[in-house]
Amino acid sequence: MVGSLFALLGAGALISGAVAADPAGTVIYTVSGAGGVWVAFRSCVMGVRIDSTGLTARGLGRSKVVPWCAIGTVDTGEGPGLAPAQAPGLVLKNGEQVGLGALASYSSRTVDADFALIKSLHATHVTDCLNCA
Repeated sequence: MVGSLFALLGAGALISGAVAADPAGTVIYTVSGAGGVWVAFRSCVMGVRIDSTGLTARGLGRSKVVPWCAIGTVDTGEGPGLAPAQAPGLVLKNGEQVGLGALASYSSRTVDADFALIKSLHATHVTDCLNCA
């Protein structure tokens, strides 16, 4: 929504001609409009996509593709207390940690179901894959 507001602000100022006499204003509103369009688009495609090749975690600024073979463990971040000890995510075989903050939800059942699905798909892949053995 914020991206759409910036896009409208930039487009409205450029279309109305309010900044036509000022080149700096034209640049500022053009950048504001383009940035707003980018933020609006990226916020629509954010999240985690799961398919047969692995996981794709898409954030506002970048995307990370993680093949099933590269995943060591799925870490839910659960700790001994009520609050998670760390952010949920993946621990890759090379030791790198990939956060899956896009799976965050106010419902712990939803998060638990999402991570149960990821764990089961990863376990199925490991048993069926010749490269993971």
